[in-house]
Amino acid sequence: MLELDFKITRGVFDLDVSVSSRSQVTGLIGPSGAGKTTLLLALMGIIHPHSGLIRVNGSTDLFNSETGANVPTERRRLGVVFQDNLLFPHLSVRKNLLFGYERIAPSQRQLQPQDIFALLDLKRLLDRGVAQLSGGERRRVAIGRALLTSPNVLLLDEPLTGLDGKLRDRILAYLLRLKNELSIPMVYVSHVFADISALCDTVALMVVEEDSDHRKHSRVSALGHPHDVLAAAAKVISVDSIENIIEGRIAEVDSKGGFSKVRAQNLMITVTADNHRPGQGCYVTFRADEIILSVGELPRLSSRNIWPGKVVSFERLRDRTIVTVDVGQRVRAVVTEQALSELELEQGKDVHVIVKANAMRTVALGADEDFENEMAG
Repeated sequence: MLELDFKITRGVFDLDVSVSSRSQVTGLIGPSGAGKTTLLLALMGIIHPHSGLIRVNGSTDLFNSETGANVPTERRRLGVVFQDNLLFPHLSVRKNLLFGYERIAPSQRQLQPQDIFALLDLKRLLDRGVAQLSGGERRRVAIGRALLTSPNVLLLDEPLTGLDGKLRDRILAYLLRLKNELSIPMVYVSHVFADISALCDTVALMVVEEDSDHRKHSRVSALGHPHDVLAAAAKVISVDSIENIIEGRIAEVDSKGGFSKVRAQNLMITVTADNHRPGQGCYVTFRADEIILSVGELPRLSSRNIWPGKVVSFERLRDRTIVTVDVGQRVRAVVTEQALSELELEQGKDVHVIVKANAMRTVALGADEDFENEMAG
């Protein structure tokens, strides 16, 4: 779907890119100054490579130095979402969303407004002004506006940056919904490995090195599934947390007990109740370092989530190890080297995964928190 093989020189900065990805969501991650923004600008046609190839959808050359192809920015049909949204403040939400849609030929309109309004839960916001929106709502409108241009590729530049924990989880859940329900290829840029790991199928790790002449050389040092580049990424960026994200549906709500049951594929999850309604689609998120692994016979525990499983694989990072366990879904836990040895963990070993319900963060789509508060008031 995406083939990038080009070189750019700007002053004392050289960018040498080689990325070939057939994944729906391709991530770009790396330290500040590694060339992520430069790469995006080249995709958009704002910066032109000195040589090489930029190809999308397997056959469309946006740039090709051998054939002379260099499609102008306005004809590249790329949807772009920046972290500052760049909505038109004088237009309503509806007019913001339809701005690009109304300016492309009817034959190019592959996505319809009502479908995108529903997908991003925007229907109730259409007649509002931009100033009346919360931060998360603005981000969803920016994503919807980009999608309604029916782009060949959706470019997402740090879309979760600047959002607090709850808003970050909510926007990530909508991005996962887009990934699952649309076939549009995406390029996702972030400096946060947890975001990349949650959304991307393939990730390009970009690094920058400085030579004795103070020239900076940026390149892709690793390319593969996020799990496969984790160890390499940890050497050049901070990998603070690894998250597990599971899609499911609210099965039942025990308001008296304060818990909800989420039915996921091959797994039932107990979470803290939070304005849930039975039947709602949702995503459940919990950190790898919030998991306890147990081997042998279980003692009586207060934890609501105790899942039997088998160890699948290991990823070693300096003083800790990421253990992937199949419990019907694959989840990842962080353990120390001492725990790894004491539990005698090895591939295929039977274990129990234990997670407290209050360690789970749940995003129920279509139940916007601000809206619920307004209705309650």
